[in-house]
Amino acid sequence: MPISRAGFPETKKGSLMAILDYSGEIWREALGIPRGREPAALILEGTWWRETATGNRLSKLSDVRELAFPDMFAGSWNDVDVVYCCAYGAARAVEPAHIFAQLGTPLLIQIGTCGTLDPQASSGKVILPESCAARDGVSQHYGAGQTVRMDAHWLERAERHLNGHAVETQRAYHLTWPSLFAQSDDMCDGWAAEGLLSIDMETSTVAAVADYFGVKAVSMLTVWDALPHGRTFLDPLEPDDAARLKRSNQKVFDVALELAEEAGKARSEA
Repeated sequence: MPISRAGFPETKKGSLMAILDYSGEIWREALGIPRGREPAALILEGTWWRETATGNRLSKLSDVRELAFPDMFAGSWNDVDVVYCCAYGAARAVEPAHIFAQLGTPLLIQIGTCGTLDPQASSGKVILPESCAARDGVSQHYGAGQTVRMDAHWLERAERHLNGHAVETQRAYHLTWPSLFAQSDDMCDGWAAEGLLSIDMETSTVAAVADYFGVKAVSMLTVWDALPHGRTFLDPLEPDDAARLKRSNQKVFDVALELAEEAGKARSEA
């Protein structure tokens, strides 16, 4: 495809195209991914601690390489191609989700931590959103309504794998919100009154993009902030809580890899 002097692909008429109108082939060429080597899963993680998280996650993969776009790493696990990207917030998560969903990656997996509105939820419990209030500021541009849903099959598989690793889980009506900071006590009270159980900054966006391109999405989020108790990431955890949080974070990534393996097998058998 011809490239403009500004560095962007051109349409047949020579005018610049908006990214939402790009074809998958543009991404394939830009990333250097051969047809048939699209990853079985994209694993997205929302966290401030990008360097630490990326190092820990990539240590589990083999043949790791950074793709042409920064912070997007391809590797393999049990001979299955996987891409990992640390992407904080909806505005960032939408980009790798869009690229790999358009390339036909069958499963988008969101992991990370979340805040809970449940007074009984302990640190380290893993929230599995079933439906998600899409208030992230991005989802509606991909055709989402007020709520989006996770894929029921992959939700069940995630739950089974996590429980098999002795990780406590809870299905939830979940909220994706644009900012960790723009949350007041009154807002949290209102969300709890709606029946919302947990909050993150990426899940509904990833689900909306998956729906737009006809692929699947699932989210596994470890409880950290306990909003009914006034505890945020600034407050130190008790040793037992910190240990549960660390263990669940590790197991969530292990399960993400197990789901990727299943997605790869399902694709090869289709």
